[in-house]
Amino acid sequence: MPRFFLTLTVLVLFVLEGTVVQVIATATWGLSWMTVPRFALVCCILISMFLGRREGLYYGLAFGFLQDVLYGQVIGIYSVSMMVASYFAGLIVLLFQRGFGMVFVTSALILFGHEWLLYSMFRLFSVAPYDVQWMLTRQILPSVILNVIFALVIYVPILRMCNKIQDKKRDMSAE
Repeated sequence: MPRFFLTLTVLVLFVLEGTVVQVIATATWGLSWMTVPRFALVCCILISMFLGRREGLYYGLAFGFLQDVLYGQVIGIYSVSMMVASYFAGLIVLLFQRGFGMVFVTSALILFGHEWLLYSMFRLFSVAPYDVQWMLTRQILPSVILNVIFALVIYVPILRMCNKIQDKKRDMSAE
């Protein structure tokens, strides 16, 4: 049951990032920079850090595929980028202690890498019309800041859900 609630939470956040959050986006307020909410990706990164890289890889692949099908221009770009981002988040956790600060530094780096990978792949397919400096200052960095702030908000609930899943795994293996 905890895994169902975790998946449902990520699904609800995925729907919110594509619908309700667009109303409060910076572009609608006339600002020169643009933020892209990646709430499902933030959850996949945190899941990967708390439950392991394989679990994060599966969540990243599933929600990346949903992103491709529902909002994407090219099938496979979000699937690959979210899967790679989630996997690397889980891989980095194996190297360092899983402290509060490390989680957010890692999240910020992974989110930046994800945005950069997306821009590179869209540039490769000639879909990205903007140059690197414009994208970096007006979209990538503001998006990373927004998503790290969201990671601060969602950190404790995701940690609790992941701990419940880990406890259930331990109980099942003890029996």
